[in-house]
Amino acid sequence: MKIFIAVLLMASSLCAIAQTNEVHSGVYSWSDSKPEKSGVVEKRQMLKGKTLDLQHFEIHTLTLPPGKTYIPPVNDDEQLIVVKSGNIKLLLKDTAQTVGAGSIALVLAGDKISFKNQSATSSTWYVINYQSVNAVNKQRGYGAGPSFIKNWDELKVNVSPKGESRSLFDRPTSMFERFEVHATALNPGYASHDPHTHRVEELILMLTGDVQETISQDKFNAREGDCIYLQSGILHGPKNISNKQCYYLAIQWHNLKTD
Repeated sequence: MKIFIAVLLMASSLCAIAQTNEVHSGVYSWSDSKPEKSGVVEKRQMLKGKTLDLQHFEIHTLTLPPGKTYIPPVNDDEQLIVVKSGNIKLLLKDTAQTVGAGSIALVLAGDKISFKNQSATSSTWYVINYQSVNAVNKQRGYGAGPSFIKNWDELKVNVSPKGESRSLFDRPTSMFERFEVHATALNPGYASHDPHTHRVEELILMLTGDVQETISQDKFNAREGDCIYLQSGILHGPKNISNKQCYYLAIQWHNLKTD
């Protein structure tokens, strides 16, 4: 009877999660994601659901064979594109640029982007779709500037005993009062900071290497390709426990002016 009750409680809990579709803090593995063919590209779904500040939040990767072009439909959400591997020619509105791993594109709602693989092997990029729980404010987004591409090789590098840092952007968008992305490199044995909390949610995208991430009272390993989602108010902090440098993007969205 006790076993039956436990099963019922577990089933009820899983049902509740399925109904709310809430994304929970944790490490979401790229290598464990199932690849599925979608036209000319291969898709790996990593994360999908909603959060405190996002009514829609979804991350997947797309892999394009060499020499091929991919033109996705225009998206009503904003998108953040992050190149995982290869050299890709991005055409964003009237701007074309060939970029490599670590490079990004911020695609404001309604703008067009296309991809052409310029490499001799397959190229992969992350697609991060999101929609704020707040009303879309296109005037705010376009008032802060148009959609753009940031080439990793052209970013300014700041060196410290811990490693390196690069600022990619920090600005309002049509979805957020403030949207900020920076890259951090940690040398072996170094932590980015002591475990801490903040109201804003955060996404860590592992570009190279491995980290051990504190989430609440537990520790989780994340490796190259993985993403780490951190809910509002949860204790967190990454540390490089490997013997080589690691690199990741830290992504924060601010729905409140007071964040």
